[in-house]
Amino acid sequence: MFGYRIEQDFDLAKEQRRDRLIWLVGGGGFCLLIAPSVIHPFPVAILQGFFLTSLSYGDSFYVRRKDKLSEPWLWKAIVATVPLHVIFLIAIIGLDKTIPHVFSKIIVWFPILFVCFGIEGVLFDGIVGRMSPSDAAQPVNAKPI
Repeated sequence: MFGYRIEQDFDLAKEQRRDRLIWLVGGGGFCLLIAPSVIHPFPVAILQGFFLTSLSYGDSFYVRRKDKLSEPWLWKAIVATVPLHVIFLIAIIGLDKTIPHVFSKIIVWFPILFVCFGIEGVLFDGIVGRMSPSDAAQPVNAKPI
């Protein structure tokens, strides 16, 4: 329509879920940014953890695999990704504690969160790929023993 070509694997529902995720991350981040005006000693680690968790799990499981959320193998994969995600959160909080005069600035930790989000996305896809049932039929050994 109107001379624009659509990608072959374009999925309108997936794009709408991605838009809702962006609104959730933006709205939640805005609410968390307002919190320091109410709670004066507001730790930045909460904001960092919210952004990384909502981006990683939102994109990997809500946007890409919403139609498979009722399947048990996907929930096993989600549980398997939790320790990896906790390690990333501990590393970010550790950076915040180690070099607070540098890492507490948004210009520093926001790009680091996006790099962590990209790395987690690749690792999460590997975990899900390993736990997903294969579509190829498994050969059955029909020889009598």
